[in-house]
Formats: sequence, structure tokens, C-alpha cells
Amino acid sequence: MYSSYLQPLLDWVAQHQTWAGIAVFLLSISESLLIVGLFVPGTIVMFGIGALVATGSLGWWETVGWAVLGAVVGDGVSYWIGHYYKDRLRGMWPLTKYPGLVKRGETFFIRHGGKSVLFGRFVGPVRPIIPTIAGMMGMSPARFTVVNVASAVIWAPAYLFPGVVFGASLGLASEVATRLAVLVLGLLLGLWLTVWLVRRLYVVLQPRATAMLSRALAWGRAHPRLGGVTAALVDPDHPEAKGLVIMAGILVLAAWAFLWTVDHVVSGNPLAYLDSSVAHFAQGLRTPWADGLMVLLSGLGDASVALALVLAVLAWLAWQRRWLAAGHWLAAVAFAAMLPLILQVTLHVPRPEAIYDTLLTLGFPSGHAAVNMVVYGFFSVLIARELPGARRWLPYAGAGLLIAATALSQVYLGARSASDVLGGLTLGLIWVAALGIAYVRHRSPSVSVRGVSFAALAALLLAGGWHVSRHYEENLERYVPRYVVHTIEAHAWWTTQWQALPARRIDLAGELEQPLTVQWAGGIEVLRAQLQAQGWRAPQPLSAAGALRWLTPKPALAELPVLPQAHDGRHEALLLVRPAAAKDRQLVLRLWPSDTRLTNPDVPLWVGTVTWLHLGHPLPLFTTPMTENEFSAPLREFQAFLNGITQRVVQRPAAQNARWNGEVVLMSQQPIMTRESP
Repeated sequence: MYSSYLQPLLDWVAQHQTWAGIAVFLLSISESLLIVGLFVPGTIVMFGIGALVATGSLGWWETVGWAVLGAVVGDGVSYWIGHYYKDRLRGMWPLTKYPGLVKRGETFFIRHGGKSVLFGRFVGPVRPIIPTIAGMMGMSPARFTVVNVASAVIWAPAYLFPGVVFGASLGLASEVATRLAVLVLGLLLGLWLTVWLVRRLYVVLQPRATAMLSRALAWGRAHPRLGGVTAALVDPDHPEAKGLVIMAGILVLAAWAFLWTVDHVVSGNPLAYLDSSVAHFAQGLRTPWADGLMVLLSGLGDASVALALVLAVLAWLAWQRRWLAAGHWLAAVAFAAMLPLILQVTLHVPRPEAIYDTLLTLGFPSGHAAVNMVVYGFFSVLIARELPGARRWLPYAGAGLLIAATALSQVYLGARSASDVLGGLTLGLIWVAALGIAYVRHRSPSVSVRGVSFAALAALLLAGGWHVSRHYEENLERYVPRYVVHTIEAHAWWTTQWQALPARRIDLAGELEQPLTVQWAGGIEVLRAQLQAQGWRAPQPLSAAGALRWLTPKPALAELPVLPQAHDGRHEALLLVRPAAAKDRQLVLRLWPSDTRLTNPDVPLWVGTVTWLHLGHPLPLFTTPMTENEFSAPLREFQAFLNGITQRVVQRPAAQNARWNGEVVLMSQQPIMTRESP
């Protein structure tokens, strides 16, 4: 199921296959064309086209064919331009604006010869110039054509397939819940953005770092009262300890003053508004599978895991007698442990949910976020100092990924508010920057990257694996969303109040294509037994072994596991299937708790849906049951199995553009005594 915002595009593409193919052809040409390809994000474009293939709107082989043809034509045009103009092209526009690109292309061609046409398709900076360089430097048309076609045949599926896999994974995720697909997409985008931002900041700041530090040192000499703090950080000949202690005190006072000002002076308390908005959005993305993932990520940032990593790195540094590095490492950890606790006790800001006891109930700033920022952040400083300049951003990016993942997991689970996490990350980042500058500027023996990395990785894997496996179920229960159960009288539900229950499966904004067409009052095992006696059964379990059946060449629908679906952040409590009257179809019944109990009789109330399943092919050689966008016909077929069950068909307004006539079947384990009953 795809968002209603995307559906019009998918419908248009599906209805205009020829025009869509021509669009793929033109995009492939532009991606390969001389100079033009510099401004066309080919990787992103082909990734997006692959995602459309995964929706079924575009055929795989047709799309590959159009992409190959466009790539061949684009490179061919570029080649013949170079072949015709030869060296005259160097003095012609637009190549006169890109002399460095031409030189780079020539170097690449000289190094790899004819193979450069093949390799060049996959090397971004020289991709749109290599075919032209090949023509300019006398590569024969016949040889170029062979390599051109061969490279296009490899390039098209290689660039399309990641998008197909990604689109298929989102399609499968949205079969469970659209919010799961949105969360996966958002998480991947957020982590990619973290890496991009870290690298971008490094590229911008690294060439300017020396000049900035020199100005800071000069400012410190001109201001003797504060100069000691500055000198402690940037002067290699100045002692560090006193200045760093003062720096830590300034951070404590600054953080306290900031929050006090926001809470007592600024009208409307923007932090409270931020926390409320982010919490509402995060809770709207919750699903059981995502909860499990976020509990795992959060566990990797817990104090016991961080402590194991700290001790392992400290032991290795001590064994290698790297005392200055060990001292900075201890200073980093001591600050991360003490500062959040001091501020929490002083400010006494509670967590968003009371899920812990004692001091752990306090929220701002997040000690979890601060510890992870300082431990992983300063560890990346230890590693980066020993690497060549071009590779120093890599440990910072790796640390950024871990820090971002654990921080996002805390907000998602409701363990911390957004301002708690931002406060912890900000304090930690400032301290890492200050301590990192001091460590890099003060001369000390080098640290073995391999040795300290092995110690840290071993500690992270062993301690993280042990801690997560030991406390996973406990934390999953701790962070589970809490639901309020309401009660209504049975006769009120039977007559009018059934309309108060959700009409559609609650996802991001309600899945319009999947209405809730059944309501059941009674024990869920009673209904299970009633239906199983008539041929209904539980589907194949969703396990690793069961999922392998999705790769069977021609599987039977009944042999395949069925993906669960989420309603209001929970998977169904009852999932049963039965062969449908139509060939190659299955009826599937799903029931979820409604958080409502009836009185007289006192029984739980469930909401659900009856749909058809068919064999879907989100990926080549991959087959899985998918939900059909048809609801009235399966519901009528389901009613034939309700003999002996008190039932009533009621009517909601029929939805536009949905294959549902608005009918809902009310079912009860016991007869409902209404006021009109004798």
C-alpha cells in the first residue's frame, strides 16, 4: 500500500507505459551526455526509477531496455563530438569552463585505455567526459561501440536494482504499516544526512582550523583573565588541567542559565512545544517491529555498554603507555558522567514518561545522549588524529551514525524528550570539541589505530550483545505504548456506538484503502475455534525458515508466511486464512484490540478486516502474499462462515475511490439484549 500522495504518480506511470519508458530513455541520455551529466544526479535518478519498478508501475525488463538504450545513445553522442572535433574541442565552449575536468578525464583514459569507457560509467566525476575524451584521443568507433554497449548493459541494472530493492522493502514495510515504511525511510535519510553533514563540516573546517586556532590563541594573549582557558586548549606548551576544569564549570553554568531563561523568561516555552510536537510525531510512527529495532539501538547506548568500551580502551592505552591519551579519555568520561547528573538534580526536569525510579526519572539533559556523544565522539578523535587528512572524516562519520541512531531511538521510544536529547548532545559535543582540540594540539606519542579500534570493537560487540540479549524483553515491555481502555454498554455498541470505533486501520493518517469491516464482541479464542472448525487456519509462521519460501520459484499461496499488519501501532491479535472461492486467492481475517470493553456482558471488543491475498512479486525471484484493494466481496464471502454467531450488518458512508460499499459486520459471542428486546 502506498501513500495517497504518491498514488496519482504511480497511476499515471502505470497508464502511460510508453511515455514513462521514453522518460527513462531521456534521463539515461542526459545522465551520460557531455557536460550535461554533471548536473544530472544519475545515481539518484536511477534509484528513483528502480523504486517505481518495485511498485509494479514499470516493468523490469522494459525499464532496463530503455535505460540501456539511453545510456548507449548518450555516450555515443558524446563520443562522436570528441571524434569529430578532436583537439579543437579544448578551445570550445563549454569545455573551456572545465579545464580541470578535461585534464582529469585524459589522465583517467591514459591510465585505463579502452577500459576507461567501462569504468568511467561508474566514476562520478569523469562519467560525462570520458566518452568525449575517447573520441578526441582516437579510440576506434568499432571498439568504442562494443565497450559502450557492454558497459550500458552492466550499468543499467546495477543502478536500477538498489532502487528496486529499496522500493520493494518499502512496499513490504507498508504492507505491514505505512508508518513503518516512513520510519525506515526517515531513519535511513537521517543517518545518511548525518554522514553527509559530518563530511561537509570536516571539508569546510579542516582547511581553516589552523587559522582559527591561531586567532583564538592571539585573543587569549590579549585577554589575560580568560586567556588561560584558551591557552589550555590551543597552546601546546600550556598546561591543560586548570583551563579544562574552568571550561567544564562554564558549561554547567551556561546550560543552567539557558534552561532557566527558556523556562522563566521566554513566553510559551518553545522547548515544551518542540517536545510535544516531536513526541506526537514519534508516537505516530510506532509499530511492533520498529519498537524492537529501536530497543536494540537504544541498548547499544546504555551505560553498561559505554562503561565496557571505556574500560577496554583505557586498559589498552595504559598497556601501551599512552598516558596523555588515557588522561584525556578519563577526562572525557568523567565529564560525561558528572555534568548531566549535576544539571538533572539542579534543574529537576522530569522525563516525558515515568518509566524509571530514583534519579533515573529526571530528564534534562539526557545523560544517555551526553555519554554517547562524549564516548564515541572522543574515541573518533583518538582515531582521526592518526589518519591521513583525506580519511579523518571517516571515524567522525562512524561516531555520528552511532550517536544519531541511539539518540533517535530514545526519542522514538518516549524515554527522552527531544529537548533532553538535544541538551545532552550539545553539551557533549562542546566538551568533545574542547577536549579534542586540547588533545590534538598537545604533543604526545601516536596511538595504534588497529589496536585501539580492536579493543573498542570487541568491547562494543561483547558487552552490547550481552546487555541487549539480557535486557531486551525487559526494555521492550518498559517502552511498550500504554493504551487507555474504555467501557460502553453492549446494547449501545450494538445500536449506535459501533460508529465510534475507528472506521479504518489507523496508520499515519488512516489507510483509506483498508477499512475496518468487522467488529467482534467476545473472547478471541471463541472466534478462532468457530472458524477453525470451518477450515480456517493460522498461516505459516513468519520465521527465517518460513521467509525462505518467498524465494521458491513457483510457491503455493498456502505455503507462504503472511506479513502481519499494524493498526494503531500493534500487530493483529488474531490472524487466520482460508482458501477463497476465487482461484489463486486466500481470505484473511485480522483482528486488533479496540481498547474498549462492553458491559452486560463484560467482554472485550475487537476491530478487524477481511481481505483477499494474492501472490505478489515485489522483486524478481521473490514472491510473497500481498493484500488486494478489494473489501466488499471478501466480507460477503466471510459472512458464510458465521453460522451460529449473533451478527448484524450495519452501514457506514461508502468511501469514494475505494472498493468498499461501507458495510460493517458486527459479531457477538452472546446475544445482545437491547432496550427493545422483550
